[in-house]
Amino acid sequence: MNRLFKLITHEIFTVAMLGIISVTTAWAGVQSSLHGGVADEAYSVYQLDLSESNNMWITSEVKYRADLTVWKDKQVRLLIDGVSTDDIYNDIQTANGSYEFSVYAHNCLIAQPQSYLPDCTPYMDELYLPQAEVWEMANESLLVSETESGYSDRLQLLTALFAVSLFMLGVASVIKRKQLLSPLVILATALWLFGCIILLSIPSVSVF
Repeated sequence: MNRLFKLITHEIFTVAMLGIISVTTAWAGVQSSLHGGVADEAYSVYQLDLSESNNMWITSEVKYRADLTVWKDKQVRLLIDGVSTDDIYNDIQTANGSYEFSVYAHNCLIAQPQSYLPDCTPYMDELYLPQAEVWEMANESLLVSETESGYSDRLQLLTALFAVSLFMLGVASVIKRKQLLSPLVILATALWLFGCIILLSIPSVSVF
C-alpha cells in the first residue's frame, strides 16, 4: 500500500511538473520572440538615425567648406582692405555663406578678425552639434538592439533546456520502476530550476 501511494505521488508530481514546465517553455519562447522584435525595431531605428547622421555630416561639411572661403574673404577685407564692419556685415548677408555663418560667425569675425572659423564656438556648435546628437541617438538604439538580441538568444537556449526537461519527464511518465523514475524526475526538475534562475534574471517584455 505504501509503495502504491509513493508511485501515485510520483506520478502526480510528474504530471504537475509537465504542466508547469510546459507553461515555462511557452513563456520563454514568447519572450524570446518579443525581445527579438524589440531588437529588430531598435536596429531599424539605428539604421535610420545613422543614415540621417551621415547626411547631416555631409551637409555640414559642405557648408563649412563654403563658409571657410567666405570667412577668409571677409577677413582679408577687414584686415587688409580696411573695410568697415558695417560693410562687412552687408557683404556677409549677400555672400554665399550658410545661414549659420551669417547668424553666428559674423559676430566672431567682427570681435576677433585674426581668429579662424573653427574658433567660433557658436557657429561650430550650430553646424555640427545636431549631427552629433543624432549620432548619439543612433548609438543608443544600437546598444538597445544588441542587448535585446542577447536576451533573445539566452531565452532560446532556455527554451531548448526546458524542452530537454520536458522530454525527460515525458520518459519518466511511462516508467514504473522507482529506480529509474526518481533520477529522471529529479534531474528534469533540477534543469527546470536552473533555467528559472536564468529566466528571472532577464527582463520581461509586456505581451500587451
